[in-house]
Amino acid sequence: MYLHAGTFHFTNLCHYLGMIRFYSFLFLIGLNASSAELQTNSTNSVDAPKWLTKNRVDKVADRIGNYLEWEVRRVKMVWYTDQSKFESAHGLGTSALAVSRKSDKTILMGPKVTDENFDQIFGHELVHVVSYQKFKDGIPQWLEEGLANFVAKNGAVDYKWLKKKTPPADVRSLTHPFGGDADNTRYHYIASQALAEMISAKCDLKVLLRLSIGRKMDDYLVTYCNIKDLNADFKKWISSK
Repeated sequence: MYLHAGTFHFTNLCHYLGMIRFYSFLFLIGLNASSAELQTNSTNSVDAPKWLTKNRVDKVADRIGNYLEWEVRRVKMVWYTDQSKFESAHGLGTSALAVSRKSDKTILMGPKVTDENFDQIFGHELVHVVSYQKFKDGIPQWLEEGLANFVAKNGAVDYKWLKKKTPPADVRSLTHPFGGDADNTRYHYIASQALAEMISAKCDLKVLLRLSIGRKMDDYLVTYCNIKDLNADFKKWISSK
């Protein structure tokens, strides 16, 4: 706004100072809103924490997308600060830190997701998102959790602990990990990640994933990875570690 010095009075000054304060207030409201609503190419976050930035979300999404050769179609990411409300939203018990729901294309982030562990947890959930967006039912359930940990670099496999456990008669029975006791849930995650590492050591995992688009990965474990008996090979793999 242009002001002429000769006609400017005290009342005008009060008026303009009041306007400045008002628009400053609106500006601050805008900043607070933007910290709660964070939109990127991969996600639209609701009630996002203040430490989360667009660059950080993009960095994780780019890393997962590059490995799986897929640009994530934007999903909604809802953040919870109350554990009971988070558990009510997903219905999978107390163990889950975050949940990806294919039904409504939503990632639910629980209150235990922090600045320190976000990259690993978000990366893990994005693998699930790519799984249903790109691979449909191609990735078997017994491998999906382990693949998500493997691709997201979410910790090392505790082979010492795994050796003490009796594997199921068929590792393909390792379906959804939640719903049982905590020990069974832990076994599913660790065994599934060990299976992902074993398959990666026997064949090029990226090529295997390409072959699995719109098909069943199981069909290529024998022909491409030379895994003729998944259960026998898994036992040998565990004992060798």
